[in-house]
Amino acid sequence: MGSYISMFSYYSELHRCKLFSQDNLVLLITPCLFSHSLSRHLEICSIGREDLIIENPIEELTAGFILNRLEQFLLWVEEYSKGSKFVSLDNHHNLPNQLLNYYLNEVLIEKNELGEASIKQSIQALKAYFNYLYQTGLTDQIRVFFIKPKFREQARINTKPRTSVKYITPELRNILYKNTNCIRDELLLKTGGECGLRSKENQGFLLEDFRVGNKNHSALLTLFQQMKNNPEKTEFEYYLQGLYSKSVRHCGGSSRMVYLHRDLLRRFKDYFEKERPKSNHNSFFLNNSNSGNCEPITASRATQVFKKIKDKVIRIQELGLLSNDGQMLELGHTHHVLRHSYGTDKFYTFSQENNMAFDDVTTTSQVYLTVAALMGHNAVGKSAPISTANYIRGCNIKESF
Repeated sequence: MGSYISMFSYYSELHRCKLFSQDNLVLLITPCLFSHSLSRHLEICSIGREDLIIENPIEELTAGFILNRLEQFLLWVEEYSKGSKFVSLDNHHNLPNQLLNYYLNEVLIEKNELGEASIKQSIQALKAYFNYLYQTGLTDQIRVFFIKPKFREQARINTKPRTSVKYITPELRNILYKNTNCIRDELLLKTGGECGLRSKENQGFLLEDFRVGNKNHSALLTLFQQMKNNPEKTEFEYYLQGLYSKSVRHCGGSSRMVYLHRDLLRRFKDYFEKERPKSNHNSFFLNNSNSGNCEPITASRATQVFKKIKDKVIRIQELGLLSNDGQMLELGHTHHVLRHSYGTDKFYTFSQENNMAFDDVTTTSQVYLTVAALMGHNAVGKSAPISTANYIRGCNIKESF
């Protein structure tokens, strides 16, 4: 049958966990018992001195990683069993240390070229699984996992540093948004990727209308009412005051209009009605109430949220849970790349609408001036050509994706 794989997994709504089976629908008992226990208790055990069992709590996300790495191991066992009379899925729980460490060193590091982070996850998964088997009496042997020195060095080599591109596709941005844990954090990423805001500029969203100079400006409560009164309207303007923006040397920040799509504004309203702590602060974004601190967010909050979600998505990528057809998130990506991606999208769209090639856009063209205004850039001076060049490169990257 060639490389046909019969082992597979599926999520059981009845047992509320991942189950492992073969194509004849026979459950793999020990992996299923482990998965059920892990998913129910969110604990893994370690074995200390004198075989003392120590229970360690884990997060639900970590449990998912462990089960995915275990599945990777079981698939390898099945493949390996095709050339062995002594190894099979039926006896995988009794495999000797030598073969288990062969899997870690020669297979994962040497053959599959996995890096240090992936190897650590695989060791954690195997330890959790085989310690569970020992704890429950399903095996009477404590397994010892190790990476040989030469393979330790190879794992470091496999962990290649990459130079990140300053563009994140809309598809990958949506993956970031979906992996946030609350509406506020979702919005702190979306204002970068869909409005081009810097992290600090999220402090500029206010609830009550405000006055700048001789002019009144609508804040979010008024925009919510406008959305209700104008069901056909798809875009709403919000005036971002310069005091919340990036300051230019010897002068203040640049004020500008921020354009909120109806879907995004509706999500703002969801946060206000469902999640925002009750507070007398006029600032829209507040710290979460479960922290006991309902003060306005700091200037770096969106940056911190991006880093947390980036790490989460990269771990998911490493487990092979995202399509290889799309862009991969990189270690060098930052929250500011969301803003740059928005600017690139606008530069790309306006260039096409004006029938202009990216390379033909100059600092005096309408395309450049429009994007500069949207981004709060100074359209004149030494920084103008640099900004233009960045967006040209970004457009070429966008087209490549």
